[in-house]
Amino acid sequence: MKISLMSLAFKTKDLEHNKLIIIKAMREYAHKADLLVFGESFLHGFEALSWDYEKDKTIAIGLDDDIIKEIKFAARENSIAVSFGMIEKSDEALYSSQITIGKAGDVIDVFRRVSDGWKEPIADAHYKEGDGFHTFNFGGKRVLVGICGDFWHEELIEKAGAIEKDLVLWPVYTDFEPRVWNEEDKFEYAVQAEKLKSPVLYVNSVCYDFDEPYISKGGACYFDGGKIIKEVTSGAEAVLKIEIN
Repeated sequence: MKISLMSLAFKTKDLEHNKLIIIKAMREYAHKADLLVFGESFLHGFEALSWDYEKDKTIAIGLDDDIIKEIKFAARENSIAVSFGMIEKSDEALYSSQITIGKAGDVIDVFRRVSDGWKEPIADAHYKEGDGFHTFNFGGKRVLVGICGDFWHEELIEKAGAIEKDLVLWPVYTDFEPRVWNEEDKFEYAVQAEKLKSPVLYVNSVCYDFDEPYISKGGACYFDGGKIIKEVTSGAEAVLKIEIN
């Protein structure tokens, strides 16, 4: 199974632009990959929310939204699966979710972040977390998803580690300065990933929207056994191509 980790740039609050980045990549990697994986909240951009529910409910989207339908059509048209983060609206609740769409254009998994680090303390009860980890089948593999800080809570990573699985997707938004990630913090993530007891595919996005040194600058890793098996470094857009047997 060929998986490409798409450490690409989004534009904050520009869903149309970010959707086109996803679809363009699907067309480019058709017949070259089975699954493309984008980072946490890629469709919206991580800083898209105001924490004013009346405003944010107009930005969040549901699984039946036209943008999702377009991505589903691109999956079917190009026979390629894709996984990406977004702010999901379900009834009156908002979630930080990772949506996986299969090659046939159907939604094969929805994972809602279970840790609360994605939201500000002022967020009200409309901003919710999911109810736990689970697996879904893709390419004959049992795949588990966790978003960013989900795997930095010991009680949560113990639960995820205890689930039978073949592969973990770890989409994130992390704002390490590139040198710090490339020389230091990626090794801490490798040690943490070992607790999941399976290969782990980590992917971070790139953000150019804000002129700050500590803002997301990408990077992707294939972790296994506490080690970095393969990577692309933080600092620029890149794609990490991996083959899982």
